Amino acid sequence: MRPDREHPLYHLDAEILLVATYIWVDDALKALQAQGIRLPKPQRHQKATLPELLTIALFLTFLGLDLSKGYLLVQALLRPYFPSLPHLSRFLRVLQNAQSLLAHLALRLAQGPSLLHVVDYKIRATPVTKPLPMAHGHRIRGYALPGSGVGIGPLGGFAGYALVGVINDRGLFHRWALLPGNARETWARELLEGLEHVLGDRGFRWVEGVVTPPYRTRGGKVVGTSWRAWMGRVRNWIETRFSVMVRSLGLHRMEARSYWGLVARVNLILLAHNLIRSRVLLEMAGVEL
Repeated sequence: MRPDREHPLYHLDAEILLVATYIWVDDALKALQAQGIRLPKPQRHQKATLPELLTIALFLTFLGLDLSKGYLLVQALLRPYFPSLPHLSRFLRVLQNAQSLLAHLALRLAQGPSLLHVVDYKIRATPVTKPLPMAHGHRIRGYALPGSGVGIGPLGGFAGYALVGVINDRGLFHRWALLPGNARETWARELLEGLEHVLGDRGFRWVEGVVTPPYRTRGGKVVGTSWRAWMGRVRNWIETRFSVMVRSLGLHRMEARSYWGLVARVNLILLAHNLIRSRVLLEMAGVEL
């Protein structure tokens, strides 16, 4: 399979992708319940089940659609599959309450030993960096955004958060964190605890255990590191993975109305990315890899 043809829609039609996604979500939630893990409580008079609503959210993310507009299309076009759906606000509330569940499912896909890790701080310095914008100011409920900060993005100053991610040697995100928009790379030090063989850019040169390219001091002196030529190609993996999430999964347009809404959107996109990268849905559909 070509590396630029890993998205399920290159191999499956939308109907098969929808069914495969529901089967995977339903089996994953049943497995968690069998392990004694409690799922989020259903909303009062909730019309659809949790697997159905998570399937819709993942399906819309695969299509690169905005959740709000896409959900209205689902209500109009996919009624044979989902005859009874809650209001849009209830759907978004269910996703927000399931933000920890979405993160847990993404981490389960990335489980396993890894010989190498790559870390990056996605807010500035490269063409694919994107701030994580909130909704327009008049739509935000209050100004209590815990941990936010004013930072500099590719389009100038913004107020919000920065996403720091770590991928393993299979290209799956297995650690990530939302930091203030003015955070430095060194603030992600705790995120890398216990990891070996970590590659990063020059911003991580002050983080112990991270191998970075050689850099220059203010006086022009070149400080050598243990960096090798092949490491640059490997470190670019995470640039590609963030680019996929921005261009195909909508990481650049959160449009959340609260902090926990933002966390839920980020976890949903990371789960969708790990599903695509792991090719689980393609294996379920019988596609030869």
